[in-house]
Amino acid sequence: MKIVIDCRYLGMSGIGRFLENIIKYFDFKDNEYTLIGKKEKIDKYQNVKKIYDEDSPFSSKSLFRSYTNEINNNDIFFSPNFIIPFGIKCKIVTVLHDIIFLDMKEVNSGFFEYKVKKYLLRRCMKKSSKVFTVSKFSMDRISYHFPKYKNKLEYHYQGVDDSFIKFDSSNIIKNNEIVYVGNVKKHKGLKTLLEAFKLVRKTNNSMRLIIVGDATSFRNGDEEVVKHLNDEGIEFTGRLNDDQLKEKISEAKFLISPSLYEGFGIPPLEALYLGTKPIISDIDVYREVYSDLPVIFFKVNDYVDLSKKILESDFGLEFDSSLTNDYSYVKFSIYILNVLNEG
Repeated sequence: MKIVIDCRYLGMSGIGRFLENIIKYFDFKDNEYTLIGKKEKIDKYQNVKKIYDEDSPFSSKSLFRSYTNEINNNDIFFSPNFIIPFGIKCKIVTVLHDIIFLDMKEVNSGFFEYKVKKYLLRRCMKKSSKVFTVSKFSMDRISYHFPKYKNKLEYHYQGVDDSFIKFDSSNIIKNNEIVYVGNVKKHKGLKTLLEAFKLVRKTNNSMRLIIVGDATSFRNGDEEVVKHLNDEGIEFTGRLNDDQLKEKISEAKFLISPSLYEGFGIPPLEALYLGTKPIISDIDVYREVYSDLPVIFFKVNDYVDLSKKILESDFGLEFDSSLTNDYSYVKFSIYILNVLNEG
């Protein structure tokens, strides 16, 4: 098979990390592969053809590529996202992680962005012969919006990067702190965490909230978040490399994931492997993914309940990793490869 992989997302969090963890299990000798992406990101891969593209895959001009004819000389175009360049005529296989742009219209910058993304999502569903997603929740929501194409859908749980699984956190001493790994987007629920932390400090004024990331990027968020960022006990880590991130999560008593919406939600799973107990909102997808794992649920969007869970919960953790055998990038890559090899 002659297969093109859209690697323009490599180096980005979320989709980029997912793609990197999937294609590292591809044997590029089994088929004839072409990778599209930034030179610095795809040059490390051997036994593949390469098309260099330095533009962002999220820009409007990314829909119009000069190398479309080169793509069409192949059997399959595989993309880890729903943005499909115009003019592709070969078979298309995609991964659609969630449908948040339609389920939570407020995450779009306005009506125009909503309409554009709805068009691109529908186009992805129409043109793709197979669409993978990462949870039953996401599959159900995609089916709700695009019932005509629901037979194209298939879901499998994603996994945790091997480096998290192999990281030894047994000798790391817990600090009196909680950690947040995410961004300032509204669906991440950071506002709920910040309000909860303010209550926590009234009882435990030595506890710290560690926010992974650069303070500047968070202060460009909505006003409800910004007004709390200078509260006592809040610290920003700045940009961390992967090992620093693992250490920071391992040192915390709890990882808090207060999301209002996710397609899967990886940080709580990573925290379990690092020996840190997650406190997570009781949204449907978290109930699906984490109900059999040693996590603590709080009522979504309820900062009072979250503050109680932080103050009253035991941070001791007993984690049986065999419970996550189905949460695997290896298995996910096999499912994708099976479809790609069918042609």
